[in-house]
Amino acid sequence: MVSVMRDYRHGQQPQRPAATLKEKPKTAPRTAPVKAAAKAHKPLPWKLYGKFLAGGLSISILAWGGWSGWQWLQQPSLMPINTLTITGSSPKIPLAEINTVLKPYAARGFLWANPEQIRHSLDALPWVADAEVRRVWPDRLTVNIKPYTPVARWLGGAGQMVDAQGKVFSVPPAQVPNGLPNLAGPADSGSQLLAQLAKFNSIVAPLGLKVVSLQEDQRGGWRCILNNQVRLLLGSEDVIPALKRWVAIAPQVKEYLVAGATMDLRYTNGFAVAMPSATTVNSQ
Repeated sequence: MVSVMRDYRHGQQPQRPAATLKEKPKTAPRTAPVKAAAKAHKPLPWKLYGKFLAGGLSISILAWGGWSGWQWLQQPSLMPINTLTITGSSPKIPLAEINTVLKPYAARGFLWANPEQIRHSLDALPWVADAEVRRVWPDRLTVNIKPYTPVARWLGGAGQMVDAQGKVFSVPPAQVPNGLPNLAGPADSGSQLLAQLAKFNSIVAPLGLKVVSLQEDQRGGWRCILNNQVRLLLGSEDVIPALKRWVAIAPQVKEYLVAGATMDLRYTNGFAVAMPSATTVNSQ
């Protein structure tokens, strides 16, 4: 204020004080927000969808055609069995029983009659040792039955017998033939018992005797019954020599060879005799 008044007195125009310029604070330049670029929409691959649809439709048609063809092939009327040839039937294996087994298989037609399944079903019949089944083109089924031939009776169960190969098989007890020797022993020892039976019979044959029952116990001991109902105890060691010694001396002790007598041959210098009256006599 004082300076202005001084300037007026001296005839000078008052001077305005120079304005001070203030620099504005530097601020970082604003950047405009960047908008995300819009996603481009691709056109739907109709051609690819069409290919998938056509492929799926083709597979469905093929599957339906295959299933229809399979059903058509399974029709028995397509290739029926017109000729059935059966050999090996007998009174023990009647033809009616064989036909009963074959009927459901033959009804399936030639293509679906499985020979292996038929064979297993026939083997389950009594007296059937084996069966051969063949399909002969175009409409024939041949069946050959091989029956069992029993050579001894197996005392392991009712209706069990042994064939010439030592195999144990079962039939209805009423069908077991008479006059067969009896065998008893451990499981699967049929062939061994048959071999021993043949040896024993060849040894006692000079006396006009034969073995009607032969048994091997769990310890390997042997005992047998002759057709004169004399029982022989042979033990498990030196069986054949002991039986031969007895055969050599048996004609001299005929009074002891009576039904029900038991002779213990397990001695090295003789044998012991148990008579039916329970009297024991030693014979050297």
